[in-house]
Amino acid sequence: MNFKLLSLNVGRPERYQTNKGEIKSAYRKKPVEEPVFLGSLNFSGDEQADKKNHGGADQAVCLYPAQHYRHFEQEYEKNFSYPAFGENMTVDGIDERKTNIGDIFTIGEAEVQVTKPRKPCYIIARTHGIDDFPKRVQQSGFTGFYLRVLKEGYVQAGDEMKLKASDPQGVTVADVNDVIFQDPHNILKIKRILEVEAYPKKDKEALKKRL
Repeated sequence: MNFKLLSLNVGRPERYQTNKGEIKSAYRKKPVEEPVFLGSLNFSGDEQADKKNHGGADQAVCLYPAQHYRHFEQEYEKNFSYPAFGENMTVDGIDERKTNIGDIFTIGEAEVQVTKPRKPCYIIARTHGIDDFPKRVQQSGFTGFYLRVLKEGYVQAGDEMKLKASDPQGVTVADVNDVIFQDPHNILKIKRILEVEAYPKKDKEALKKRL
């Protein structure tokens, strides 16, 4: 399976005004046309403001499926331009329901692995001035997801993202979203997720507490 990287986006923390006051965030990233080096922790020129909850090896890259934009444009009757969801990579055709935690992809010179869903927080609401945006994203399941970097290298908008290896456990990003947001005490589902080697240790510990 091949998917196309429509927009490669980077940004550093900045302070900006919202309808509920000033915030500091790197959410408002900008598209980059030239090749960008992807290291083990982030793209060159990209950084997180809140390093406690964002960034790190398990969240080196935030990916958002491009086709989800149409859903929210219809929902809110307004246009959103890339990267409205604060993502590093806007990828066409990839989907949470068909992508497994642990799947490995090549893109440009780099190799990446799916680690966990992206959990939309208040920043998306404050940035766009839409209070229920995080809740709507969670309910839709169109959250996007994070990647860890297995092989560093240059990546450029227009590159093909190619599936190299599918995780044998077959636990999709959507399966994890279901446990996090909809069915938090489903023991069977939790045990399946805990068996996925690629799922981050910190997140596994949180799930174990539910058992």
